[in-house]
Amino acid sequence: MSHKWSKALVFAALLVMTTFVVQAQGVAVTPAGELPIVNEPLTINILMVQTTGVEDYNNGNKYTEWLEAQTGIDVQIEVVPSADAQTKLNLTLASGELPDVLAGFSIDPGVQAQQGAEGAFLPLNGLIEQYGFWSKRALYEERPYLLPLITAPDGNIYGLPDINECFHCFLSQKMWIYQPWLDAVGMEIPTTTEEFFQVLKAFKEQDPNGNGIADEVPMSAMILEGGWHQTVEEFIMQSFVYYDRISSLNQQRLLLDENGQIQAAYAQPGYAEGLKFMQRLYAEGLIDPNAFTQDNSQIRTLANNADINILGATPGGWPGMFAEVVFVADGGRLEHWVNVPVLEGPNGFRSAAYAPWGIGKPGGWVITSAAENPEAAFRLGDFMYSFESTIRNVFGEEGVDWVPASEGMLGIDGKPAIYDNLSQWTEGIQNQTWQQAAIQYRTSEFRLGQNADGEYIETLLFKATNENMLPYAPPVERLIPPLTLSEDQQREIADLRLAIETYVDEMKANFIIGNADVDAEWGNYMAQLEAMGLPRLLEIMQEAYTTQMGAVDTQQIQQEGG
Repeated sequence: MSHKWSKALVFAALLVMTTFVVQAQGVAVTPAGELPIVNEPLTINILMVQTTGVEDYNNGNKYTEWLEAQTGIDVQIEVVPSADAQTKLNLTLASGELPDVLAGFSIDPGVQAQQGAEGAFLPLNGLIEQYGFWSKRALYEERPYLLPLITAPDGNIYGLPDINECFHCFLSQKMWIYQPWLDAVGMEIPTTTEEFFQVLKAFKEQDPNGNGIADEVPMSAMILEGGWHQTVEEFIMQSFVYYDRISSLNQQRLLLDENGQIQAAYAQPGYAEGLKFMQRLYAEGLIDPNAFTQDNSQIRTLANNADINILGATPGGWPGMFAEVVFVADGGRLEHWVNVPVLEGPNGFRSAAYAPWGIGKPGGWVITSAAENPEAAFRLGDFMYSFESTIRNVFGEEGVDWVPASEGMLGIDGKPAIYDNLSQWTEGIQNQTWQQAAIQYRTSEFRLGQNADGEYIETLLFKATNENMLPYAPPVERLIPPLTLSEDQQREIADLRLAIETYVDEMKANFIIGNADVDAEWGNYMAQLEAMGLPRLLEIMQEAYTTQMGAVDTQQIQQEGG
């Protein structure tokens, strides 16, 4: 899979040669990289996925006002709650009543290709070539390996991705444990599955919260929807089989074997062993029975019990998924939640799920056939890749919310800092930023260039990821990069995946709680997977992988850490 830089650049050149020439319509736009984008009044209508903590995107929002002042474009935004994003997207595409731009949706590459072929999404190749400035720098010069990951089978790019090289997100199937309870039972952070078992057992039996009541919940979790790597098996299964729930939806729980063949993690012997270990935990009363049914609000209620802590361990991408972001000095418990390294399994196996591709939202900026001024719509998205736009979208105004780093400041990664963040997202609803809505260009250098002094959360996550996760991640060439399926492949795999994964998750719960015995039922389980079409699902993914793998230069993928 490894190729030299020249191959990626040749790919980019060939891509440019196949683009169409854009004919400007309506209001003229200024040359690439020049501001303002238009010199006459122009409105762009955007359907955008909402992010938390923003009061209003249209009225009084400082980033919106700055964006309009810089570009000359009046931005009109219809907001979609993140929980309703996919439903709203489906309804919008089905109705044909499209906005100028779809922003912040994670639009599957196969859907992009389908809608592009049908004319609903405009190809961006020619726009990038003629009007791209920041996007051309990002995709052709600095991150050329992203091009094959965002290019449809017909050779067109139908959406600019949100580029987010979030190091701790690349390895986000984490477990957190309550340090005061470890201190109370006189134990260290576990490093093996057996040590983890013994710690949870001590939490159950030794009254670590000291109230004389057997109210401790050793470990809990939640259902998949609404959480971030908070299901009961995601962290633990990494001690038995390569188990990835970080990658894009079609590719979750797939792995690449030593022969370059795509396999399903949930059909491997290691998966069966992981289920048996979790059944052992459950049988001992160490896993909360509610872990298979409760949602995020319920796990938060459990983790933030008002009178005294009653939860010992829980999975999640970061502690804010379950704990109130309130420091101990202010009466909270945030710092008490410490990270557990990937545990060594009984056979010596441990492998952290890893997806270092840096595409936060595929199709994060899509221009539709309804756009009367696609050139201006593209230039607006292109500008969002600039440093100035990115840092204002994420953090806010210079001098108010952030300042350039002073000499001697060090970033989160220990290198010279780029900026010092003066405000925190946890301070409540604000109208300074879009708080990561739409698209940005957040490279590793940008994210880790924040002043580390006084910064707790990002520093915690960098350290936890670098020390407890990255050492157990497979090399990039053993990973499956984001794959683009053809319309036919997408259609076929959708029904297969839904039926298979629904069955897998149903049996996962049954195996763990003891309604089904792994040893006795495993043969029937595997036979059912075959009957439901697992071999065909893997065949489709193998075809897509074989087609795409030659264009991905894995040597260029960003891998931070130390």
